[in-house]
Amino acid sequence: MPDILLVNPWVYDFACYDFWLKPFGLLKIGGILRSKGYSVLLYDFLNPYHPDVATSVKRQKYGTGHFYKIAIPKDFRLLDVPRKYYRYGLPYEVVIRDLSRMEKPKVILVNSGMTYWWVGLYATVEVLKKLFKDVPIVIGGIYVNLCYQHAIENFGDVIVFRGEIEELLELIGSLVAPSGPPSNISYPLFDQYERLEYVVIETSSGCPFRCSYCASKLLKPKFVEKDYREVFEELLYWHENYGVRNFAFYDDALLFNFENRLGPFLELVISKGLDVNFHTPNGIHTRYISREVAFLLRRAGFKTLKLGVERFSRRFDDKTSREEIVEAICYLKEAGFTKEEIGVYMIFGLPDEDFDYLVYDIHELDRMGVGVYLAEFSPVPGTPVFELAKVTSRYDLNEPLFHNNTIFPALKKPDWDKIQFIKNLVRRLRKS
Repeated sequence: MPDILLVNPWVYDFACYDFWLKPFGLLKIGGILRSKGYSVLLYDFLNPYHPDVATSVKRQKYGTGHFYKIAIPKDFRLLDVPRKYYRYGLPYEVVIRDLSRMEKPKVILVNSGMTYWWVGLYATVEVLKKLFKDVPIVIGGIYVNLCYQHAIENFGDVIVFRGEIEELLELIGSLVAPSGPPSNISYPLFDQYERLEYVVIETSSGCPFRCSYCASKLLKPKFVEKDYREVFEELLYWHENYGVRNFAFYDDALLFNFENRLGPFLELVISKGLDVNFHTPNGIHTRYISREVAFLLRRAGFKTLKLGVERFSRRFDDKTSREEIVEAICYLKEAGFTKEEIGVYMIFGLPDEDFDYLVYDIHELDRMGVGVYLAEFSPVPGTPVFELAKVTSRYDLNEPLFHNNTIFPALKKPDWDKIQFIKNLVRRLRKS
């Protein structure tokens, strides 16, 4: 009987893709609990490597790919959105079969992702309640932290947790005692997956900046940098024991304080001659890309660089400038990075969006030889831009379902034809 069952729930959405997407917070908690002597079992409803779905789920190089999905009816309030709606994750009957065969855990911890994924979380919790009666269920994560009152109102019969890791450990300790001896390994529970195509790592937690649209400061108020030597030891652990070659950084400010953190970490990687690939799904700051940084990133094995540009010609923040963006791209190209390897995130669908300026920016960046990726805007409760979006939105944004970026929630009346034109444009330009 496991002390604790960790669950990553289904996702109900128009789109969901595995761009190095793992329940990192849940896996980290699991690693800490295991190090304290708890027997911990992970069940990931999204697991693309599950033997029942692995052969039908297309995977790409570097470990990215699709999730298993099934079309389902969408909420009637989303009928104006011309997209199909899906449940992403394992089939219902597979979940029921697997969990029914499982020994009854003493406590269940369930992760929550995007605020607008709460419906999938709800469906998951309902299954767990039916199969594991009288087992305490604790939910936490992004949705719970950003929409705490909504979670309390909709999940009143489970424990809704919002707080620091120390408080969570105290809560778990009050529910169940460890059944075994402590472990000297506290790394996240990636080893519980059938296949390890990639591992997520961090050199820091939180962000030193406060962008008007971002949730980072709300979720992690403090910016904490890790000792680069400890991060390197963690990389070695996964590389040498599990053969992992692809590593995705989840840092919100990876290049900040480069000379004291990421820089010496990469020098260690190079000095040891490690054959590894690095990826930056969260985006990196162009302001900190010098010629020396660009060449070091190249030598160390970075394969996919995503630059957090957001806007090129008409900026709405001061975290970078047009000149710094151009300079950073020039340095990366000089270092040998190709168009396929350099991606630029552009926010798409802000309040009072001007699509003409966005199209202009897309063409300008394409001419510089980088791939443009649209980051559809999702309003984050507690941020200044969320308040602006409440004014321009056609929805009541107090309901998290309407934070979904696919529905362009900040727009009063989306021009779906123009939106599709822009999506097709960036896909075509990336392939050219």
